[in-house]
Amino acid sequence: MTGSQVEQLVRETMELTGSAAPEMLDPDAPVLQDSGEGIYLVGLIGGKEVGKSALVNALVGAPITDETSHGPGTETIVAYVHRSRQREAEELLQRRAPEKFRIVPHDQAKLGGQVLLDLPDIDSRFTSHVELTRRMLRHMLFPIWIQSVEKYADVQPQNLLARVAAGNDPKNFLFCLNKADQLPADGSAKELSEDYARRIGRVLSLESPPRVFLISARQPGAFDLPELSRLLSREKTADSLAESRDLANRRHQRSLLSWLVKCDLPGRAARLNRLDDEAAELLSERLGVPLVETTVPAITDNPAYRMVMTDDVFGRRVARWPIVNLLHSLLSPVRILIRENAAAGSFFGGAEALVDAHIKIAGGSVAGRVQSAFGQLNQTDPALAGLYAHRKLWESREAEIAEARLRQEWIETIQRQRQEVLSRLSGKSGIIAPLIRGLLTIGALLWFPFIQPVLHTIHNSHSAFGTVRDIGILAVEVISAESLLHNAIFLVIWYLLIWSLLRWGTRSRVDRLLIRWRSAAYADDSLNLTTRTLAWIDELLEPIRAARQTTDDLARRVEELRSELAAQKSAA
Repeated sequence: MTGSQVEQLVRETMELTGSAAPEMLDPDAPVLQDSGEGIYLVGLIGGKEVGKSALVNALVGAPITDETSHGPGTETIVAYVHRSRQREAEELLQRRAPEKFRIVPHDQAKLGGQVLLDLPDIDSRFTSHVELTRRMLRHMLFPIWIQSVEKYADVQPQNLLARVAAGNDPKNFLFCLNKADQLPADGSAKELSEDYARRIGRVLSLESPPRVFLISARQPGAFDLPELSRLLSREKTADSLAESRDLANRRHQRSLLSWLVKCDLPGRAARLNRLDDEAAELLSERLGVPLVETTVPAITDNPAYRMVMTDDVFGRRVARWPIVNLLHSLLSPVRILIRENAAAGSFFGGAEALVDAHIKIAGGSVAGRVQSAFGQLNQTDPALAGLYAHRKLWESREAEIAEARLRQEWIETIQRQRQEVLSRLSGKSGIIAPLIRGLLTIGALLWFPFIQPVLHTIHNSHSAFGTVRDIGILAVEVISAESLLHNAIFLVIWYLLIWSLLRWGTRSRVDRLLIRWRSAAYADDSLNLTTRTLAWIDELLEPIRAARQTTDDLARRVEELRSELAAQKSAA
């Protein structure tokens, strides 16, 4: 996992938990932001009068910076750089410390990539001096921490050291205790040096105290200064630079990991899981059970709802039946009267009227149930307020909006059901069906009053109808009032039978569809009032579940980062 990925993980955690950003991500924090350029910075970090300038002069072997034991101290950056890299160093310093630096070029080819910096005091009373050093620490891969025997126990440099070490590995640091010549030659210098090392070890949480170079800038040939000088006079190879930068990056990641661990994401995820379970159980009791087991069946079993669903389809089906469609039109006033008496008009204002007549629980409003449920959850778990900051369902207005959302879901579902019923059951014309419809309607009109009597008379007659008298007698028998009345009554019964069978068949098909759509197991949510209701309840729980899922994912990624860094540490 790269450094940018870890920082993204931190930002996501901040957004989720509302925690303040770790200090090391502050743009002004003195944390390494080394760009991996060709040059690398080695800088002396220390307070006033610890001998930084004297040490630089001793390391270089020439007075390149003024030694100050009084006044404001070092005010600008002094950079000791190879002449071939002077322009590169100047561009970097101009970006980070414009007009606050001075470059001293040299011609030592063995130090072509190293830039040695003398920096302002970190305990200066001038804020601009301190800020200048802090700014350069963001680009300094190899800081040299220098203290004097008088000030080695000062807390301020130790605090800065801890902050710098959050983004850079202590293996890239050097520690010096200057002015060793001021101590008596009785071993107290070594004792002081060991005490300083122990303090640094505690500040940096090291397994063992680091090496501290005991030096005297006034006596360059004494103590550990010759060894320090040899160490700094060797330019670092590309491999060693890459290793140092890798160490710094790992330290940066470990510091961010420590911040992530303190956020206790697994604990937060466990609490959100409990909250999710409690909220789901409470909403199921207050909303799910009464809505799914009582309210939704009351809608789908409503006589007017089923009647109008059937009428929509039946009107289209019967319109294709000649003569029967006329009978259907004649029966319209009767049908309207029956519908109004059967359903008390609850559906005839449309889907809206049907939903408005049923969207209640035990005589109370759905909004009231939503408000009371989330009010209880908010009292038992304060974390709910943060999750629902933009949708406070324990307040009446938001609860009413939630009820309006359910109302709209039901209306849209009922409207889709009506369209689906029409689409599925209206049927297609085809070729054979119109022939059958014509035979059963127009054919019956011709057969029973006319064709059948003629054939019957011919069958019973012993002579052929060759005379006008015979034809007249047959016509009188066929169109007589008694015959026509008898056939008319029969045809009305016949067409009523066809109409009733069509009505019954349509109603049966509609009922089967509505029963399927009422089942929670039906796949198409858009036609199922039950599943739409459950989806609405899930939507109420979405902020909790989204936070839980996000927290689980972040906790998993933090654990992966922990394992990755542990593996890297073991390999090292």
